[in-house]
Amino acid sequence: MAYLFKDTDLAASRLQVLAEVFAPASRAFLLDMTREKPELALDLGCGPGYTTRLLAETTQCVRAIGLDASEHFVALAVGKATKQIAFLRHDLTQTPFPTDPGDLLFCRMLLTHLQNPLAIIERWATQMRPGGLLLLDEVEWIRTEHTLFRTYLSIIDAMLGQQANQLYIGPLLDSQQPGGELKRRLSRVYHLSVSTRQAATMFSLNLLAWKRQPFIQERYQAGEIERLEAELRELAACATGKDEIEWGMRQVAYERV
Repeated sequence: MAYLFKDTDLAASRLQVLAEVFAPASRAFLLDMTREKPELALDLGCGPGYTTRLLAETTQCVRAIGLDASEHFVALAVGKATKQIAFLRHDLTQTPFPTDPGDLLFCRMLLTHLQNPLAIIERWATQMRPGGLLLLDEVEWIRTEHTLFRTYLSIIDAMLGQQANQLYIGPLLDSQQPGGELKRRLSRVYHLSVSTRQAATMFSLNLLAWKRQPFIQERYQAGEIERLEAELRELAACATGKDEIEWGMRQVAYERV
């Protein structure tokens, strides 16, 4: 798996912003789907641990474990571990996990970076207890008329595509059912309005991570990317606009039956 946004300290800062922006959508999803306190909740692709803490706080699980392939992210997360929350390094395309089977598995914006996502979901199902839940929180669409944002998103979409990944993976998750012992319990789109400042901040931090990728250097002029970076940074510092960009988050829940 080639994570487009890397796992540096800069990337961790970007994930902190992302965690703040998308927490309302994920919290609503977790609250709607968690009827009983899970004994063990697994956060798949935990990064520096922001989603793991959200998972633990929202579900009030007995134990939460965050799993991530990045040694750097897991090291950052371990520094904030508690009696309730732990972190382990693991490649999530591989099973078994280094944990007991989970009552609840959660991932946000992870499958967009993985190839053959339906096959991976089937593998994850083997790491759930019977009656356990798998909750997927992924991008369905991003709507904006802001020229700068549209330019940025078109580049990201193309760059993920050349890695055989999908930025807008939500429609695939909604239209296709993985095999195995999973039964779909919910599929909905949560609408999340994001401020112009927040979106520009996330995008400008992302751009710093990928602007020197061979794909970018081969297909875009250096001046074009530099202008985009400068304009996003200025927008992040000065923007006051609202309702200029909205995310549709595809939220899919499966039960292992």
